[in-house]
Order: sequence, then C-alpha cells, then structure tokens
Amino acid sequence: DDCRAILAAAGAARRAVVVGGGLLGIEAARGLAGRGLPVTLLHLAGHLMERQLDAEAGLVLGETLAELGVEVRTGVVVEEILGDGVRLAGGETVGADLVVLACGVRPVTGLAGDAGLEVARGIVVDDEMRTDDPSIFAIGECAQHDGTVYGLVAPAWEQAAVVADLVTGTDKTSRYRGSRLVTRLKARSVELAAMGETHLTEDDAEVVRFSHRARGTYRKLVIRDGRLVGAILLGETAAVGTLTQLFDRGSPVPADPSGLLFPGISGSAVAESPVRMPDAAKVCQCNNVTKGQIRACWESGARDVEAVAAATRATTGCGGCRDVVEGIVGWLCEQEGISV
Repeated sequence: DDCRAILAAAGAARRAVVVGGGLLGIEAARGLAGRGLPVTLLHLAGHLMERQLDAEAGLVLGETLAELGVEVRTGVVVEEILGDGVRLAGGETVGADLVVLACGVRPVTGLAGDAGLEVARGIVVDDEMRTDDPSIFAIGECAQHDGTVYGLVAPAWEQAAVVADLVTGTDKTSRYRGSRLVTRLKARSVELAAMGETHLTEDDAEVVRFSHRARGTYRKLVIRDGRLVGAILLGETAAVGTLTQLFDRGSPVPADPSGLLFPGISGSAVAESPVRMPDAAKVCQCNNVTKGQIRACWESGARDVEAVAAATRATTGCGGCRDVVEGIVGWLCEQEGISV
C-alpha cells in the first residue's frame, strides 16, 4: 500500500525528499530518481547505512547515488514536515511536494508492557525466545534478543524455528544464538552486499580492503582467527556468493585472502556456479533455503522459479536471490536435457 501511494504521488510531484538513509530509504530515493524526480536524501547519521557500512563505504555509496540523480545530505536533523517540504534543525527548509519517511523499525511493545513483561527497545527475550514470563514467547521485529532488535525477515524465521522446536517438543535443546545477517541493497545500478562485523578495524582483526572511488567500487574483508567475520562489497559483486558461504559456514579463508576480492585472479573460484556450490550453501538468506533444498524440490517436479518459490519460499523475501535460483533450476534442467 505504501508503494502504491508513493507511485501515485510521484506521478504529480515535482521534487521529492526521502528521510532516512538506510536500506529502504536508499531504495526509495533511487526508485524516485529513476522516475525522473529530483530527489534529496536526508540522513541523521554521518554516513549512509551506518549499521552495515563503514564511513568510506558510505561515502562511496553516496557518490554513486549522486551520479544517479540523488542528492545526499548526511548529519542533518529533520524537525518538521511542512506543506511544501521539510524544516531542518537550524531553520533551513528543503522544498518538496512528496516526502517519504524511511526511518527504521520501531517495535510495538504496548501490550507487552501493559501485561507486565520486561520491555526495553523491544520485548526482552532469552535464547529460547521466552519473555520474563516463561509461558510467553516473542519473535520477530517486536523482540529484543541480546540487546538487538532485528528489522529483517530472516531472523524472524530462525526465531520461529526455535519456538516451534520447543513448543512441539521436537528439540528441547533448541536455542537462538543471534543471526548472521547478509544485507543486499536492491536498487537499480547500485550493487551492494554487506555482512557481519563490518566496522572492525586493523586493531581488532585482519582487514583487507580495496577502494576505487572514481569507479564506485569499495571492497572490504574482515578476518579473525582465519575466518571471515565481516565483508562489504560495493560495485561489481561477483564474489558475493563465495564470501556469503565462507561467512555462513565459518570456513577458513585462503592463505591469501586478497584473491577473494578479485575473482579469477590468483586462481580464486567463485561459487556462484551451481557446479561448484555445495548442497549446504544457503541460497535464500531471508527464508534459509539451501541449494540442496532447491535440488530436492526440482527432483520432486518443480521446473521453474515460481514452483520452487511455492514449495520453499525462496525468492519471496527480498528477492535478491532470484538470479541464483534461476541459475540452479536452469542448470538442473540442462543436466537432464529438459528444455525450459
């Protein structure tokens, strides 16, 4: 409904302002600019996507968006929505006849608070997803686990699986230990993936990075104890499949990790190819669907992406895995000589 309302308003608008430089705000700003509207993106923090990106990556992303018609202003506070734009702290006004707010998730905790449950930013839960009343569970965007409120769908599915195991007695030892998040920005002409502890510096871990601002490229690996604990890929992201698998599975990185930033150099292989991708590799981050599950679904008769989605929910979250799912289905059909 929000998207339909924005599209309807954009048809008659002359200028737009988007408040919030996280994932949704950037996607909205890029989408509006792509429709020919001048767009100003206003963000409170010092750089875009500050939860997922370090300062340099945020700067490169801002420059990429500027080339696509989005004016980016960071470190600004919006105090009031006006009839003809917004007013910033200090009195400056930014003109617009369409204002989109993309300011993040705020848990609705009133019912839990009224019931006497412990509430901080969200409803506080333990590793069993129980509140401080052991007969009441909370999952998803209203729940706060180990100080974190997740605003993405994948953690909700993982939390739901733990609760289901406990409630049904399937696995009384099931526990939620937090989610290993892989964030994909879905904006035309902007390729970005970020995962894990991207803000660590050389004082805390081994950091391998490459930056080419003129090309809109920034790549960063964060390695601790020989394992990949964080990564940023901005610009061409051919290595994202390999890095996601290393991150998800905690596998050792190569002795020379710089090859991971430049697939095809130093003999590094990218596991985007279905042939090289193990069945345990997670294809759909949102719904925790592996290549093996897609293969099993295909063997049961699913011959296209829609059938696979109906059976596994792959591609129905953010949609960022659709190309990979199509590739796996096409490869399986090709192996059996089936035309699609």
